[in-house]
Amino acid sequence: MKKNMESRHTVDMLFVVALLFLFAMGALMLIALGSSIYKRGVDTLTKSYDKRTAYAYITEKLRQYDEEGSITTDIFNQSGAIRIDTTIDDIPYVTYLYDYDGALMELFARADVGELPPEAGQKIMDIDDFVVATKGNGILEITITLKDGENLTFITAKRSGK
Repeated sequence: MKKNMESRHTVDMLFVVALLFLFAMGALMLIALGSSIYKRGVDTLTKSYDKRTAYAYITEKLRQYDEEGSITTDIFNQSGAIRIDTTIDDIPYVTYLYDYDGALMELFARADVGELPPEAGQKIMDIDDFVVATKGNGILEITITLKDGENLTFITAKRSGK
C-alpha cells in the first residue's frame, strides 16, 4: 500500500511538471509570434512614414512659396536641387532643397551671402538620392530614393498665376 502511494505521488508530480512545461512553451511561442507580428508592423509603418514625410515636406514647401518665378530647379553641391526665392521685409532669401551625405537637406539663407557649404543646411530625413527634373509649364518631377532602395516619384505643379 505504501509503495502504491509513493509511485502515485511521483506520477502526480511529473504530470504537474509536464503541464507547467507545456504552459511555459505555449507562452514563449505566443511571445515569439507576437514579437514577429509587431516587428512587421513597425517596419511597415516606418516605410510608410518615410514615404509620407518626403512627399509631404517637399510639396508643402513648394505650396508655401508658390509665387510666379520663385520656384526653380538649380545645381547645388554638384547635384540637382530645388531653389525657392522669397523676399521678407525687402530682403531677398533663398531656400535650397537638396541631397547631401545621404540626407534630404534644407538650406535657408540670405540671397546676398554668397555660396554656402552644403553641410550648413538642416537635415530633414535620410535618403539615398534626390533627383529633380523640370517638365515644362511649372511642372516638376521629383524622384527620391529612400534608404531601403525604394523609389518615390511624384509630379507637382506650381499653381501661382500672379
